[in-house]
Amino acid sequence: MNHQKFDFSTIKEFDNHISSSIFGYEILHSLIINISSFFIKKDTVPIDLGCTSGKLLKRIEEKYNCKTIGYDITDNNFIDGLDLRKQDITAEDFEILKTNLIYSVFTLQFIEFEKRLSLLKKVYNSLYKNGVFIFCEKEIAKNGIIQECFTFSNYQYKQEYFDSKEILNKEKDLRHIMNPLESEDNIKLLKEAGFKIIEPFFQSLNFKGYLCKK
Repeated sequence: MNHQKFDFSTIKEFDNHISSSIFGYEILHSLIINISSFFIKKDTVPIDLGCTSGKLLKRIEEKYNCKTIGYDITDNNFIDGLDLRKQDITAEDFEILKTNLIYSVFTLQFIEFEKRLSLLKKVYNSLYKNGVFIFCEKEIAKNGIIQECFTFSNYQYKQEYFDSKEILNKEKDLRHIMNPLESEDNIKLLKEAGFKIIEPFFQSLNFKGYLCKK
């Protein structure tokens, strides 16, 4: 078995890491791209909060021939030719361009809980009427046994690509920086931010995607 390493420094390694850690990640990307066609109008600039390598935005630009903007806390020489900006999206002075479409794909789970509502309110206020926020998060199951099932199933999937020691070390590192919530808590935050229409469109174990319409 050809195991990858979690220590990634190139675009290819990073994207391979994500798709090898979340079952159905490529399907999720394809769904997001297809859903986007309903909301990309003339002059729409889709925005990605926590764009990582910029892979999603590159595919959006190629398919819809539109400009995009991506923000991330790091600028580790990711994809060239895109408008990717190093930015702390939790900063008080951070502003989001007015648009029809905003993405957040597994980003809020790394943000301190007390800063999440403020950011979500900025997202809501930055959307035009009928604009959409595509929001994806790792969540915690309400039931402990179900959570154990999800964790074990995800671990089995990762074993196809990484060795056990790497998986455990990475999980140990993430334990201190990732704080996922239960589904009802994420929905509560979205409603407090202003969203009234919140529909799930994707779920793979405890990785879930929501379509939130203004």
